[in-house]
Amino acid sequence: MKQVYFYDENNKFISYDVIDDAAEIPANATTVEPVDSNGVGLYDPTWNETTNSWDSLTEEEWKKKYIVPEVKPEPTQEEQAAAQQMLAVADLQGKVDSLTSTVDKLSKSNNELNATLAQIMLQNATNAGTNGGK
Repeated sequence: MKQVYFYDENNKFISYDVIDDAAEIPANATTVEPVDSNGVGLYDPTWNETTNSWDSLTEEEWKKKYIVPEVKPEPTQEEQAAAQQMLAVADLQGKVDSLTSTVDKLSKSNNELNATLAQIMLQNATNAGTNGGK
């Protein structure tokens, strides 16, 4: 059994297959593997009938030819509206947290003032009793 590598009418590599050793190699195939001298696969291999070898693009050429730059999709109007709502909710939550903190501080301050006022009233009542109500 031998492995053959097929190419199309433009001599571009398309596939490989295994055929019987006695079988004739098809006209659009070769037994030459499309790899470099280190055994590494080629970029977009093309069969060169003159040299009976595979030609290859460089990695940079291949990337330029085949890699499409990533395009970030534009958000839909619904997605934009949802994002705006999330920002508004986050802003409101921040304001609620700030107001809650302020109310807690005012409540504590009010409790302290009430305690001080109760002490003053108690002191006044005590003083009025010792001074004969004068």
